[in-house]
Amino acid sequence: MNWIDKLERRFGSWAIPNLAVYLIGLQAIGVVLLISERTSSDQLFLHGSSVLHRGEWWRLISFMMLPETLSPFFLFFAFYVFFMISNSLEEHWGTFKYNLFILTGFLLTVLSAFIRPGMIVTNTYFLGAVFLAFATIFPHVTFRLFLLIPVKVKWLGWLTAIGYLLTLLNPSKSAMVMGQRWGVIVAFVTYLLFFGKDLVDGVRMNQRKKVFTKEFEAKQEQARHVCAFCGATEKSHPELHFRYCSMTGKCYGGCLKCEHNSGRK
Repeated sequence: MNWIDKLERRFGSWAIPNLAVYLIGLQAIGVVLLISERTSSDQLFLHGSSVLHRGEWWRLISFMMLPETLSPFFLFFAFYVFFMISNSLEEHWGTFKYNLFILTGFLLTVLSAFIRPGMIVTNTYFLGAVFLAFATIFPHVTFRLFLLIPVKVKWLGWLTAIGYLLTLLNPSKSAMVMGQRWGVIVAFVTYLLFFGKDLVDGVRMNQRKKVFTKEFEAKQEQARHVCAFCGATEKSHPELHFRYCSMTGKCYGGCLKCEHNSGRK
């Protein structure tokens, strides 16, 4: 029983079914507030210094309201994709494990905001880890980019991971870029907490498979029949018909010399 199973036995009843609906609902509220200009993105993102020194505790939740875009078309598409992949993960994992995945990313994101209080933190990267999880579990699902180009989700997952790595390499020290780098770190840590063991097991399995394949190929290359008298094998002399002596069990190749030495004339 792993650590997730132990937590589920104790706290499984606390899990929230269809959590994706509530996450999308929070962002929908953020969209309305931003479009109606009742607030701004500056008031929603998580900023550790503002929480600690100004008492702006609402930022611990409000950063979850930040949408990726305010474009109605792309918002609809983003909400639909997130709902679809979240439901798939919840069905595959169970409600508790999916809840725990989201909660882990959320708590690590909040923690990062207090490790570096001056940076600007959003929800982009830890929610992006949900897509990485989906791409890992359902690699052969096909998405249509721009509603036309079919692409397997595993390749989109690799592109996302590469994009995250490039973000880590960004040398800028601005508050926004620092927040992006920590967001990537949180996404990868969350991912590895849930998939690290499977990745290690997969590497070990591939290594064992390679060793087995090499041993099998080596055995295939070895001769099965070796004449006890002249040393011929079925590989060196494929024209010979190898037999075994019923008295001694020795192999002989069937040539005149072997017939004579084996006592079979």
